[in-house]
Amino acid sequence: MFSAAPVAGTGAAEGSQLRWYAARLRAMSAPELAWRLNTGLGSGLRERRARRGSHPFTWGGAMWASSLLDVATASAAEFEVAAERIASGGIELWGTPVLIPPTQPNWRRHPFVAEIWPRGSWRKWARDPKPVWELHRHQHLVPLAMGAALAGRADWARTGVLQLLAWVERCPRGTHPGWSSAYEVANRLVSWTWALPLLADQATSAELARLEESFAAQARFVAARPSRYSSANNHRLAELTGLLAATLVQDDPPGWRKAWRQLEIETARQTYSDGGSREQAAGYFLYVLEILTAASQMARGCAQPLGAIDERLRSMLEWLEHVAGEDGEPPPLGDDAEDRMLRLDYFQARSAPAIAGRARSVLDDRPLFSGAFRRESRQASRILRESGLAVIRGEVDGEGVRVVFDIGELGFGRLAAHGHADALSVLIDVGGVSLLRDSGTGSYARAEGRDEFRVTAAHNTVVVDGASQARALGPHLWGQRYRVDCESSAMTPTIDYVRASHDGYRALPAGAHHTRSVVYLKPDIVVVLDRVRSRQECDCLLSWHLAPGDTPSSLGGGRGALAVAAVPAAAGTAAGARFSRRYASQCTAPVWRWPARGQDVVMATVVALGAAGSVVPPRMQLTHDGATTVVRVDLPRPALVVERWHGESIEVTG
Repeated sequence: MFSAAPVAGTGAAEGSQLRWYAARLRAMSAPELAWRLNTGLGSGLRERRARRGSHPFTWGGAMWASSLLDVATASAAEFEVAAERIASGGIELWGTPVLIPPTQPNWRRHPFVAEIWPRGSWRKWARDPKPVWELHRHQHLVPLAMGAALAGRADWARTGVLQLLAWVERCPRGTHPGWSSAYEVANRLVSWTWALPLLADQATSAELARLEESFAAQARFVAARPSRYSSANNHRLAELTGLLAATLVQDDPPGWRKAWRQLEIETARQTYSDGGSREQAAGYFLYVLEILTAASQMARGCAQPLGAIDERLRSMLEWLEHVAGEDGEPPPLGDDAEDRMLRLDYFQARSAPAIAGRARSVLDDRPLFSGAFRRESRQASRILRESGLAVIRGEVDGEGVRVVFDIGELGFGRLAAHGHADALSVLIDVGGVSLLRDSGTGSYARAEGRDEFRVTAAHNTVVVDGASQARALGPHLWGQRYRVDCESSAMTPTIDYVRASHDGYRALPAGAHHTRSVVYLKPDIVVVLDRVRSRQECDCLLSWHLAPGDTPSSLGGGRGALAVAAVPAAAGTAAGARFSRRYASQCTAPVWRWPARGQDVVMATVVALGAAGSVVPPRMQLTHDGATTVVRVDLPRPALVVERWHGESIEVTG
């Protein structure tokens, strides 16, 4: 297992912070700088004005409370089991059980280690702050409240009330982690809106007034500090959903309509019309899907229309259907911290089919737990040019084959905060088992390997002269971008072909340009061709990241095997690299690399596919004459692939 790197000295940490602030300023436009200055000076004034215009609390009235009970009743047994565990102090973060005092948690303590949240800026802390923030989102209180209401357990409900009161008492505004940003506060507003209507009977009038005072202060805090300009990614969607929650329980219909319209605008801005997320991160696609589902369920609960959110949710579900693997999950590209808006299935791992099923239920105006979203049949190969994915499909020995070719942009907005430098990366799975994997996310803390997971070397593509396709300027900030061009494609019943290139190495002294072709000879052979051309000789390094325990001759439990040839010749070497199946956990997994040097480097990878234990390692020959590349496959069966690089199609026989 990897552990956190030693923490740099105070001077080094402060220098790193200064460099980050400088890079962050450069990423801002002049209008953003002016807006941020005004926001910093005027946020307090806006909060005071909002206090004068505050609305009475109804906690959504009987209709919202009834809606919450309908949600709980549809999965009653699961909520009661979860509530009993949470009432005893048991919570869970990314699959790791955590025990907290049920009524008096230490809100400044890191849930995983015996360290206390630092005074001053959290950016100076070597630890990842997300586990602390997760605790302050109070998402565990929603299943506690629902289970208590269903089981008639006043003691469980009272535990929830006491925990909320303890939070209000011990977490005043200032440098406390619960107030780090409007985004974090907004997540908590949603949790309170879904929990407090079911807990309120166990609070005295004075206690409820104290909680209402805190809720109103949190809503004002969010309203006065919107994430805009370069920061307006999923954070803004969560903030607007938090404001919707506030207008719901504070009986403010005009405020609801205003926030909903903004949510419609932001959703259209942050998603492609094909339904994909502009953040280029599958985990955040699911997060946005859940944000919009929570907002839509609140709309249903107060008899408000869904408007444009209805259409975009349907597009997102269609996108997921196009890209999902046999397990219903999207390809694991980009960041994934498993952020959730509502953890109704609190002790279960996040599930794309479950999230999609709840979204579909809301759209169809059915109970939220009507069942998981399931694809009717295996999808055909498809190129989603707008969102930047080529998803190539087939079937071998009765198992589904999915080849994912990343031809998308780096990420969303000026920061591209959650994108990875993974242009032209390829993932392959058979029967839902990964053969060629992504490295994952690991952690957002630099000391715990943040940069190692998102640079080009962590992905199944080619590194030139040791550089990344994009330069990281901070944990959620990229500098130079790249452009990807999908040059040619053809989808047929027997052969699928996509060729694309990117210019991420144009600024290097060698001025290199990387082009990759992916050819699927159905049902059992995938050929990946890479070509790097440059002004002067450069070092090229092809990487294939394998699952723990796999080797090139045995991928995915024997469902695949690969071989590589290169011009100039290259020999493969094995190494270990960071691999993270889930956020906040990581291990070592194998990566195989093939180095070659030249001005016109060509590499061919042949992957044989089949039933577990039946696959023979490929055997092939590669030639390249400066204009045309020929791959002659001998095993697992004879085939010929001729790539002319500048043509509109590829020649394939066999």
